[in-house]
Amino acid sequence: MSDQIISISIPPFPDFIEGNVRVFKPGQNHPDRQNLGYFDLLFVKKGCLFLAEADQKYTIRENQMFILLPNEHHCAWKPVAEETEFYWIHFYTTAPWKQAPRSSRLESQLPIPDRHFHQRSYTLHLRKQATIKEPKLLFQLIQEILASTSVDSLDSIWRTEELFLRFLKFIENQGVYKDRLTVIAEQVHLFLENHFNQTITNKTLEQHFHLHSNYIAIAMKTTFSKTPLELLEEIRLDRARNYLLNTDLGIKEIAQLVGFNSEVYFSNRFKKKERYSPQKYRRHYKNN
Repeated sequence: MSDQIISISIPPFPDFIEGNVRVFKPGQNHPDRQNLGYFDLLFVKKGCLFLAEADQKYTIRENQMFILLPNEHHCAWKPVAEETEFYWIHFYTTAPWKQAPRSSRLESQLPIPDRHFHQRSYTLHLRKQATIKEPKLLFQLIQEILASTSVDSLDSIWRTEELFLRFLKFIENQGVYKDRLTVIAEQVHLFLENHFNQTITNKTLEQHFHLHSNYIAIAMKTTFSKTPLELLEEIRLDRARNYLLNTDLGIKEIAQLVGFNSEVYFSNRFKKKERYSPQKYRRHYKNN
């Protein structure tokens, strides 16, 4: 099963396009498509789908969900072997998104002000492939979305979009199975994303989560293949790259903004990761 996570920046909110239920008879193939421009959510109710995306083969079994990316070629790598029933939902977004082995915190590209009352930014995290925790409930929610599209009223589009956004939140938080280590790792990762510019140690995590640091480390290594502090440094360096390319802030100020107490230490860690010092990195990529 794929361990990839798809992170999508909000706002803007994703838009529901269309959806339906389909039944394949033995020997049928999923259509061969590429560059659709929208995400394709699949939920297998019965049987099994065999899909390939970007030369990677996946098997999506009964009571599993799967997400096809908008910009990749996908097709069946073999026909279904039994009658297979599945729901599909297409949705579209103009927001930044990323598929990676770990969740990513993405910044909205909308001009959100930093003062007064304003819309908060959020990153939606969806597993590329996951086992559905409560299949009957999830399929019922999908049916409600689909049924709302057949209502003949001027404001039915609002109802459909409301149901769809609630559905995305449901499958992000509680609609799929996650073992305890995964849940803990995701909570720690979110904490690191939200507090990366502060002083964080293993003791900090122990006190915040009321768990031994060794247990937290096991959860992180199992889920993200990194210790909490390794992941924290990766997050900080990601933010530093953004500052270097999109602002004229000095290196010392950037180091402080992303949580490094020492400009020298920041420069050394950055160079080890990128093979360029922060100054050379900025000059090289801004010029190109």
